[in-house]
Amino acid sequence: MMRKRWRALQARLRLLPKRSRRALVGLVCLLLTAPLHGFAETELLPERLNVRILHPPAPTPEIVETPAPSPTPAPAPTQTPEEGDYAFLGHKTWKTRLDMAGYYLGEMAEAACAGDVSAGRAAEKARNTALAAGDEGEPLSFDDLLLLARVIDAMAGSDWLTEDFRLCVGEVVLNRVASPEFPNTLHDVVYQRGQYTVVNSARFASSVPRRECVEAALRLLLGERHMVPAVVYQADYLQGELFTMYPDRQLGSTYFCLSDHLELYS
Repeated sequence: MMRKRWRALQARLRLLPKRSRRALVGLVCLLLTAPLHGFAETELLPERLNVRILHPPAPTPEIVETPAPSPTPAPAPTQTPEEGDYAFLGHKTWKTRLDMAGYYLGEMAEAACAGDVSAGRAAEKARNTALAAGDEGEPLSFDDLLLLARVIDAMAGSDWLTEDFRLCVGEVVLNRVASPEFPNTLHDVVYQRGQYTVVNSARFASSVPRRECVEAALRLLLGERHMVPAVVYQADYLQGELFTMYPDRQLGSTYFCLSDHLELYS
C-alpha cells in the first residue's frame, strides 16, 4: 500500500515544473529539520511562507545589579599601648612581645636530651637575659636540669617504668634539697656520701638522659609535685613511715617513705 502511494506521489511530482519541484523539496526538508533547531532563527524561513514558530527562544532575563553593602568599619583597638610603642602615619602600632624565656627553656631541654652542656648553658644565659627584660618565669639552672635528668634516667629510665614513678624518684631528690635534714643544693644532695650510689658509675657523669627523663626533671624543677615535702626516702626496703610504694616484677618493690622528723615540714 505504501509503495503504491509513494509511486503516485512521484508521478505527481514529475508533472510539476522543475523549479516548483525543487522549492517543494526544500520546504519539506526545512519542515523536517525545524523541530531540531527550535525555529529559533526566523531568518531561515522564507518571508512568503506563513510558518508558525513552534519553540520560540526564551527571553533573556533582565539582570538587576544590586548595590554592594557598604563595609562595616573595623572597631577601634582597645589594647593599651605599652611603653616604647609609637605612631606611624597616624596609626598606632603595638609591639608583640615573644615568650623568649619559654623558647630558651625549650632549648635547654633539647640540649639536655643531647648531652650538650655548652649549648645548654648558653640557652640558660639567654633565658636569664629574657627574664631580666620582663619575661615571666623563674631562673633555672641547666646543670641542675641535666643532673636531675641523669639521676632519674639511672634509677627509673627503663622503658617499662611509668611516668609517675620517674616523677616520684626525682621528687625525692628535690624534697631533700628543700629539707633542713639534707644539703641545700641539688649537686650536694646527689653526691652526698652513701646516698645515691648510681653516681659511682663511670658512665654517670657523661651519660645522655632519655627525653622522658628530661621532661620529668623539667616538670619537677618548674614546681610540679605528686607527694608531700616530707617524703625524703626511697629504697627497696622501708626506711620510715610509708607514704606510697611502686611494685615491679623486675625491680621489685620501691618504697617512698616519710622523714622521722615531720615537725620540720609543717
